[in-house]
Amino acid sequence: MCACLSVEYYRPFFDINTDEVVARIRYALVFCGTGSPFLDVVREKPDAYGPWWISTTLVFLIAVTSHLKTLMQFSGQHYRYDFKVVTFAAMTVYTYLGFAALAIWLALNYWLKTPLTILQCACVVGYSLSVYVPASILCVFSIISWPALLAAWVLSSLFAVKSILPIIEHHEKQMVAIFAGGLVSINCGLMLIIKLELYS
Repeated sequence: MCACLSVEYYRPFFDINTDEVVARIRYALVFCGTGSPFLDVVREKPDAYGPWWISTTLVFLIAVTSHLKTLMQFSGQHYRYDFKVVTFAAMTVYTYLGFAALAIWLALNYWLKTPLTILQCACVVGYSLSVYVPASILCVFSIISWPALLAAWVLSSLFAVKSILPIIEHHEKQMVAIFAGGLVSINCGLMLIIKLELYS
């Protein structure tokens, strides 16, 4: 009953090596080619390591690049570092990871009757965030922040939809379209919060 209080309980979630994580990130960044669906890659060995570190890296980069952008605009005059950006970025990214994974899991298991573990859903959401990492670096430059984040939103959404599509394509097209639309909308919300609240 209290197994979740031991380290051994969480060990399988982090039983993955660097090469496997890098391969999954590469798969998330270049997903348009032929090959096995992403869920086939992570089905036997879902991990929490990749999603956690991708999210943490994204929080760090958003905090740094948003301040660099502001520093460049003010040319260093009367500029103070705002630590609220770090906490807001962390709250936004980690909440998105947890909420989106939970929403996908609930929709798949209870609406579309397609069994998938919450860790597998977290893998899809977590690895889909990897495209936001290079986009956040580009957001230092105001002129390309909108295009960079819009491209990240589109690519992240396409990866997430393409990852889940093989297990739900046998359902009615309307149900699949609603599911995909919901997934894209949640991702759009993340992109807008990042842009309007952290890079405004």
